[in-house]
Amino acid sequence: MLKNQWISKHLGLWELLFKIYDEGSVLRVADSKGIDRGKLSRMIKSLEEETGCQLVERIGRRVQPTLAGIQARKELSPIIDAHDKIVCRLSSERNLETGNIRFGAMPGFLQTQIVPLIAEFQKTHPKVSFEVIGDDDPKAFMQGQADVMLYYGPYKNPNLVEHWVTRSLFIPCASPSYLSSNGTPQNPIDLNDHAGVIYNGLVRPHSAILAKGALQETFKWKSEIRFNNILLAKTAALEGCGIVLDMPLHHCYREILDGQLVPVLNGWHIPNLDNYIGTTLEAQKLKRVQIFIEWYLRKRREIEGEQKRLVQERFPFIVYY
Repeated sequence: MLKNQWISKHLGLWELLFKIYDEGSVLRVADSKGIDRGKLSRMIKSLEEETGCQLVERIGRRVQPTLAGIQARKELSPIIDAHDKIVCRLSSERNLETGNIRFGAMPGFLQTQIVPLIAEFQKTHPKVSFEVIGDDDPKAFMQGQADVMLYYGPYKNPNLVEHWVTRSLFIPCASPSYLSSNGTPQNPIDLNDHAGVIYNGLVRPHSAILAKGALQETFKWKSEIRFNNILLAKTAALEGCGIVLDMPLHHCYREILDGQLVPVLNGWHIPNLDNYIGTTLEAQKLKRVQIFIEWYLRKRREIEGEQKRLVQERFPFIVYY
């Protein structure tokens, strides 16, 4: 058996040696490959020094393999063939709309927004598979667990290719039953008399101010109930537990249009953030990832644009900046 130390890290060098065996000439192989003859001879010599065996011998003007060379070819040829097949497959996959995409995003957003989109995407791209990872901390996606990820950004991470998606819209809102019992706040100072439903998860930074145009104000609550899951915070608001200041539009636009939640504060809002879709440098080269990102950007902008239009028609004081 060929010893481990015989196997060079550069299979291409062994391929050149085997080509020399076939041609019977170092010169012909050097010329066909555009390699200096002396350099090729030194490369073969380095293999002989690595293995501790003579690999070529001259019979007249012709070069032929030694017994060690014949044995090396017998054992290494399957490895070289397997290597070539892997490279060919990887190259083909990069240019095809097939294969797996590891996708990371926030659990609430995945549940209500992304899973339906993945299902829609696969109707036209059935050979693309997804491995979906939900995590409240977007940094978890950036440690190699995901190829494509959604987050508030930008992160300006040199290992990511970032694509701006949309400007988020956070809606301060509460249920009609809560407002009927406690009144409707118009300004940040009014929150002193109200209960706050607070999302404190790791998905995004949390603001201690409210903004309206160029104005900014701090605020305080009479009481608070905190959740690390945005959908639980929405449920609490729907149940009349208090006012939630930073409910993302995509999580509440249906409830607002149906009258289950009512926007408050007359245009005061938590500062909006930018939504991004990022991909690793390597995954960005894959055809399936490129196609999905192009499709997602177009689809998500259409969806959020329509959501904003419908809500702002009903409540013109809701601003998008």
